Amino acid sequence: MHALRDFAESLRESGPWCTVHADVSTGTVSSLEATEVLGENMARQLVDAGAREEDAKAAETLVWSAKGTAGPVSRFVLIRQGEVVVNEILPGGTTQPLVECAPIPNLLPLAAVRGSDVEYLVVEAERAEAKISRFRASTRSPIESQEVTGETENIRKVPVGGWSQGKYQHRTEEIWKRNGADVAAEVNRLVEDGGIQLVVLAGDERARLMVQDALSERAAGLAQTVDMNSAAAGADRDRFEEAVDAVVAGVAARRQHEMLERLVGGLGSVAAGGWAETLRALQEARVDTLLLSPEAAEGRRLLALGAEPWIANDESEALGAPVLGSVDASAALLRAAVLTRADTVLFPRGALDSGEAAAAILRW
Repeated sequence: MHALRDFAESLRESGPWCTVHADVSTGTVSSLEATEVLGENMARQLVDAGAREEDAKAAETLVWSAKGTAGPVSRFVLIRQGEVVVNEILPGGTTQPLVECAPIPNLLPLAAVRGSDVEYLVVEAERAEAKISRFRASTRSPIESQEVTGETENIRKVPVGGWSQGKYQHRTEEIWKRNGADVAAEVNRLVEDGGIQLVVLAGDERARLMVQDALSERAAGLAQTVDMNSAAAGADRDRFEEAVDAVVAGVAARRQHEMLERLVGGLGSVAAGGWAETLRALQEARVDTLLLSPEAAEGRRLLALGAEPWIANDESEALGAPVLGSVDASAALLRAAVLTRADTVLFPRGALDSGEAAAAILRW
């Protein structure tokens, strides 16, 4: 699955683009039958929306069903020049299907999932090994997973009694520390590479503490503990995953709250509190995080540009960049944010101050 920043190169390509976001849940026989004819329906709707024949054909031949995937789920598709450029299953259905053809792709369905997404590590530590899995909150399947295996000599059995007991216990303790340090080193590397917002530590209590003690300052600042050993005999895996989900949900909620606090605290210096200020900051590539309420922006239009500054109210602001066309304002703002390497977090109507449709945390 892609993060929004992965689409920067595609967003530079000229359109027209066809964007489709459709419910493809297959929980019932009727819904399964519906997905089997979805290709024909999507092709028909795209033609009605102004799609070229080659783009409609690409939609018609696409396999839309999500057999084997627990619902509700939806499919997000981008088509350009008769080619399916993006085809992803997203968690959650959609009550408002999106079928449109425009000069730019509409990434809002992805932003609703990824913009407030949390990317995190789950470290399940045992004394001789650990499993490190990388997740996004928007999916229950790991993006990647790896095993870290350490030393095993004397790690479980320690001789009892005699003059050598202390020597063996000390050696075992040292092995645990080295194994924990190896796991922590890999966690530190992943955190330093960027994108990780949370590190969940779980597993054997002693091994977990050894890993925690060896984490870098940055990784330790992201670490939270789930006091369960999912690898132990009789462990309830479902309960473990629920506990991890609760930690992740707390981080996501806190992130949104912190964004709003930063916005209020930075107004006039490192924040833009309204539509016009936010648009100007995007044009100047000064936005660190775009705060967007698509509901509040509904009905507004902006010009999408084929080069910097990527977005404009009218042609006088284009600065010589080619005008691609008038498009949905939220889609245009989101595209400009991705192209200028800004993050985007979506908010419901009324969440931003004075009911604004957009605001921004600035880089400078």
